[in-house]
Amino acid sequence: MTRRLWFRLRAVLLHAEHALIRTTNQPGRPAPALILHDNPHPVLGGNGTPPLHATPPAGAVHIDEDPQFGAAPGTTRPPGSLLRLPLRARSPLTGEPLRDVLRRGAHAGHVWCIIDVDPAGLLAITTCAIRDCGDVPHGAAWRAAQLTAAGLGSYPGQTCPGYREHGGVVARFLPAVVTRLIADIRGSHTTTGFSVETGSAGTWLVGALGDRTELRTGAAGWCRVSHPELTWTAEPLPVRATEPEAVFGSGGPHGNLDRCRICGAVDETRSSEHPPTAVYRYDRTTRCTVCGSWEGSHLDLGWQSHPRPWPPQPGAESQPRC
Repeated sequence: MTRRLWFRLRAVLLHAEHALIRTTNQPGRPAPALILHDNPHPVLGGNGTPPLHATPPAGAVHIDEDPQFGAAPGTTRPPGSLLRLPLRARSPLTGEPLRDVLRRGAHAGHVWCIIDVDPAGLLAITTCAIRDCGDVPHGAAWRAAQLTAAGLGSYPGQTCPGYREHGGVVARFLPAVVTRLIADIRGSHTTTGFSVETGSAGTWLVGALGDRTELRTGAAGWCRVSHPELTWTAEPLPVRATEPEAVFGSGGPHGNLDRCRICGAVDETRSSEHPPTAVYRYDRTTRCTVCGSWEGSHLDLGWQSHPRPWPPQPGAESQPRC
């Protein structure tokens, strides 16, 4: 059976870059690689030493199975085996180092790292921007956006990057916006072909062909509005930046650890305090040891943020960040 494993590219990149800066090619030391634990709940991590303090391996968000394709007899692996994915070596699966495949995908705005495996081993590794289905898992990151549908109008809501449904983005709205949307549908039924049916069993969006989808508000107070004949487009809401965003935020299971907003590393920081000089005016700094981004207290300018480009460009060598 062939399985397609979908991992968040941002999470995979963190483990890959950590392995690249924490592993060398010296004799007796393993080359930097990602390690895939291929079991019913696959996870993907790096072989950097020491490992990331507070960031577990990336888990597969989605698993697609195709029972029509299998391995040739005698080529199966034991269940739960480990698969090693070298990062610097040129791979026959990708045609270039996997490190560069991941970086290039991130710079192109891709969301997913996709790995195809079968009982014989690895089949393909790639990245992509969109998963064409609406099965958004619990805990996925939603972003505010202005959502538009042809013939209806534009409404404030949220969309989930990396997912596409019925040819458009995945959309959800607060109840007050849904009430406005229902009113617009009823007022433009002759032009859009949609109607709304309300009864004791709930509220339904009905298309011109008779397909029905329920308008149901979830526990978090948001209502997904989806229909095979309805295509949403999204325009991100403008962000008003009044001051540089901090490099570090709260992270960890209890929110008490520093989390780098640039690369996502948790508890991978090094802080220092030193007397300022006439040239170096910082008396306190905190630096991410994975990506090198830092922030510090400047005697004249106050607290300053210094994010580094992330991820590195394809082909660039990773350097340890102290």
